[in-house]
Amino acid sequence: MPTLKYNKAELHKLLKNFHILTGMLFSLYDDECQSVAHYPAGDIRFCQKIRTSPKGLAQCRCSDLASFEASRKSGECVIYTCHAGLIEATAPIIADGTVIGYLMLGQISNAPSRRELHSQIQSALQKEGIADIDWEEAAADIPLHSDQQIQAAAQIMESCISYILYKNLITVQRLNFENRINEYILSHLTGDLSVDALCRHLNVSRRKLYEYSSQFLHCSIARYIRRMRIRQAQKLLSETSLTVSAISEQCGFTDYNYFCRIFKKETGMSARDYRKLPVVSEDKLC
Repeated sequence: MPTLKYNKAELHKLLKNFHILTGMLFSLYDDECQSVAHYPAGDIRFCQKIRTSPKGLAQCRCSDLASFEASRKSGECVIYTCHAGLIEATAPIIADGTVIGYLMLGQISNAPSRRELHSQIQSALQKEGIADIDWEEAAADIPLHSDQQIQAAAQIMESCISYILYKNLITVQRLNFENRINEYILSHLTGDLSVDALCRHLNVSRRKLYEYSSQFLHCSIARYIRRMRIRQAQKLLSETSLTVSAISEQCGFTDYNYFCRIFKKETGMSARDYRKLPVVSEDKLC
């Protein structure tokens, strides 16, 4: 899969400065929704208590994943109320049309008063079966912000994405993906080249494989595999004396007539005519 490289020192400084300015937790997640960095380092006491419950921990993760998916689909920042009643916002980091990560702010409340916040906290903890706790203590480090302030912070967070991309604080290494997929295809031309097999080899989801194929290969994965098969056939036609039928089999085509049709469609000539050409340098292959 494409390698995401992080300038962690500068990202940490950005997250810290955002927190200093807003008082909100600020987090960075990768394209697979795994935490990369956040500031401050620990969760507020209320969230720590919620996550002591297996149910609460699972609900926190589900809430995060739902926000990632919503922001990915919309391509925009999503402000929402988590399962425990706190306000959070998630924005996708998009480079060349592909989501490469997410920024999230949260663990805040828009309750009109501390008294109302205490009531919300008590209700949320009781739902998780957590009763032996001082409600005021659990709510003490939850920042209160107006809806207007939360909207402003979310807009600043989106501006941080532009800064991250402009300063190359996250970079995508395209060649790593191409090299790994080319190596696998060429070594499995007569084997399993299904989407599931490629996903297992590259350790990516089907959705990510399709996204990366579009972004880095500029075609569908099926089309790319076919091109690689034909490219290998061109190489064998130029460098060996194998029969066209044998070459079609070695390149993973079980139907010789289908191979002939596809070869002509991709190269503009038949395999036999291609073999008659002068030696073709590798950069001339399709």
